[in-house]
Amino acid sequence: MLFQTDNTLRLGAVLLVAAFAYLWFNLVCETVPDPYLDEVFHVRQAENYVKGNWHVWDPKITTPPGLYVVSYLFAIPWQASGLMQVDTTFFRSTNQVGAILLAWVIYQILHILYRNTNHDREDEGTSKDTGSTWRPTELAHAAINICLFPPLFFFYGLYYTDVLSAVSVLLVYKYFLVERHPAVIIAAGLFSLLFRQTNVLWVAVFLGGLAFCRAIPKGQQDANLFNEPTFLNILQASWRHASAYDPPISEASFEDYIKAGLSFAVAGVASGPDVLRPLGPYLVILGVFVQYVLWNGGVVLGDKENHVVSIHLAQMLYLWACFAFFSLPLLYPYLITILPNTTLPSALRLSSIKSRLPRALVSDCIMTIMLAIAYHNTLIHPFTLADNRHYTFYVFRILLRRPSIKYLAVPTYFFCAWAAVAALGGQNAYNQQPTRKKLSKQRRQGMAILPSSPASDLRVSFLLIWLLATAASLVTTPLVEPRYFVVPWLMWRLHVAPLRLDPPTTPSSSNRAGSGKVKGIVEKVLYSTHDHRLWLETVWLLAINMATGYIFLKWGFEWPQEPGSVQRFMW
Repeated sequence: MLFQTDNTLRLGAVLLVAAFAYLWFNLVCETVPDPYLDEVFHVRQAENYVKGNWHVWDPKITTPPGLYVVSYLFAIPWQASGLMQVDTTFFRSTNQVGAILLAWVIYQILHILYRNTNHDREDEGTSKDTGSTWRPTELAHAAINICLFPPLFFFYGLYYTDVLSAVSVLLVYKYFLVERHPAVIIAAGLFSLLFRQTNVLWVAVFLGGLAFCRAIPKGQQDANLFNEPTFLNILQASWRHASAYDPPISEASFEDYIKAGLSFAVAGVASGPDVLRPLGPYLVILGVFVQYVLWNGGVVLGDKENHVVSIHLAQMLYLWACFAFFSLPLLYPYLITILPNTTLPSALRLSSIKSRLPRALVSDCIMTIMLAIAYHNTLIHPFTLADNRHYTFYVFRILLRRPSIKYLAVPTYFFCAWAAVAALGGQNAYNQQPTRKKLSKQRRQGMAILPSSPASDLRVSFLLIWLLATAASLVTTPLVEPRYFVVPWLMWRLHVAPLRLDPPTTPSSSNRAGSGKVKGIVEKVLYSTHDHRLWLETVWLLAINMATGYIFLKWGFEWPQEPGSVQRFMW
């Protein structure tokens, strides 16, 4: 019965995503039948491959030819049958297949990450419905929402590399999770490099880092290890036992991330050559990529003058604002905890989240670093302010309107970053039962008492490796585009923990008075067993996609220097 339910949910999620993708694809092809913007280069290159002109390469194209090779393979049966003309519409349909594959792979990953954990806990004699993981219907709902991510959804209707690039990376991640044969991982990883060079950071560096962390025993399993997790004790224990300090994100303080990083480094040295064995597939992928760079004389294939590698640390500031915007329904419970409890509805006075707000000293140090980055390393690529068809043009117009604006934005970056990290750990702070005195105080204040079960098993090591791969993929480019945040967002979103709200034990006076049907509906949504944020996320993402889709299709304009050519706004 469980197997049948999983298949039904997976099929339903894939079909719904396919329907959304086809609707957008159809609207685009009806309104914009000719190649638009970079599609001109991509379609022309794909046409050359379909015609057998494998020696032709457009120097304006900077990414590898994986997209065109896939389109060529799709074109073979259509050309033979004569059922469909191989034109722009045909090439765009490649990403329709990509959308279906994306939904399928995402559901599979979510199933592996969460449903398997449920079964393991049930075998251990604990209830699988602990509130610490997603339920089956929530997995399907989350898979649909992830596929609606606007910078990705937009390109279901255009001929760009983003969709198949994301699919290829997630496929390798799935193989990593189920520990497929190294040869399969190598083949899938090299296939991913055919779509985008920066994929090497996810299929080799990110997964290689996770494999390294997975190969080192965790010190928490030894009762005599890390009883007093001072820096000295952790380093000594890591060297003596070749084990690492790796607490859950839900329990970690800022210092724990530093301790974990040092602990893994020491434990890795102490483990000797044995720790390198699981890294074999990822070292092979990385080695092949290095050979490609040496052969090509650089990372990009063409147009090297406008794609020069540079250090752009401000990208790691924009990342958090991007996450907060697109994932506001997921992060709002964390963001509002910076407000006084008296200003919040009782259901959202989440004491366990509020207790995890960063300490003043930590906040001041991190924001000082962010201010220094904003001052010294805010780079503006010529393309950013030269093309008013992209939304980033208008964002940077605002940021550069006054010199002070980029500094005033730093607290926003900081709290968005904190909320994004907190969402990975779930709702519980330190996984401790609240004391009777603390419970009494929470009840007097009308705070929601959240379940005391562990919110997430995600460890600090995951976040450290994710940050490393994300930084490596972003800070080397001066150009800011939402598309560059797609894979980092996907890896983050796949691991966001659920949030269960229990009604306050003592209703507030406003609750006793009642406020009609609207209040009843709101409470029903908030206290539903189905995480209410998923419904809010669906509405939010659909609203963004509808708005940007309408603007793209209906708000065309002309440049004076190109009369008769319609320009359109896009990501």
